[in-house]
Amino acid sequence: MKKKGSKIVLGFLLVNFLLLSILPILNSYGAAAEINPKFGEAPVIDGIIDDSTKEWKKAAKEEIKLGDLPINLWVMQHGENLYISIQIDLLVSSHSLTEFVGLLISNSSSENQGDFIDAKIIQFTNISTDNFVYLDYYINNTMFLNDTEHHGEGAGRLEGKISVYEFAIPIIQPKANIQDAALNYDEGYAFNITYGDSPLYPQGIKKSEIVLININSPSDVDVVVTEIALFITSIVVFSVIGVLFGFYIYKIFKLKEKMQRLRS
Repeated sequence: MKKKGSKIVLGFLLVNFLLLSILPILNSYGAAAEINPKFGEAPVIDGIIDDSTKEWKKAAKEEIKLGDLPINLWVMQHGENLYISIQIDLLVSSHSLTEFVGLLISNSSSENQGDFIDAKIIQFTNISTDNFVYLDYYINNTMFLNDTEHHGEGAGRLEGKISVYEFAIPIIQPKANIQDAALNYDEGYAFNITYGDSPLYPQGIKKSEIVLININSPSDVDVVVTEIALFITSIVVFSVIGVLFGFYIYKIFKLKEKMQRLRS
């Protein structure tokens, strides 16, 4: 009986040990964060966060880690663009001259490697002088190939010890094809945020993490406010045009009267 009891206890402990050992594996495959972007004013994509204009003020903000590398991730929508800012705080000497940050975009919420088909990369050619290029690739069997048509824009800058990366990605692309992950409203997409130190893809990627970003439709309030703003702008513009036209006619009549007096 004692042997049987011992076996049961050992079996119970073994099952619990296996379950505990599996949990970290399960967690490691999940997205680091699920983000619901907020709507705000479009930021200037220049690698500079301008506090005076309060750009990025309404962005959804997350702190996540790419492996052991902490980053600040800001996500926001405006119009038909998704805006993403990534800030990396390192010792100045730790920044590689050819540092880069890339967004590998899945064609759905799937985190399977084969579903990441689109890559937007901000690649520094010399981070000390803020020289960079914005690259658009499509991914085919882990090969990064130049997109025949570039979409979106990006910029990077090193401010002190913080490198800032800013992306603008079209939500609905007019000519979406197999080279692009066509983002649509009311859908979620997996983004693999990557960091590397040399212009080689994917070999140069040193750290990465996946997040899920939900693309939200503009609310009815946003649409109404936009329509009202456009309506008021139209009234103001046409009123100004009307006043200028009236003033122009008035000047013509005054000039005509003056010419008649001179003739008489």
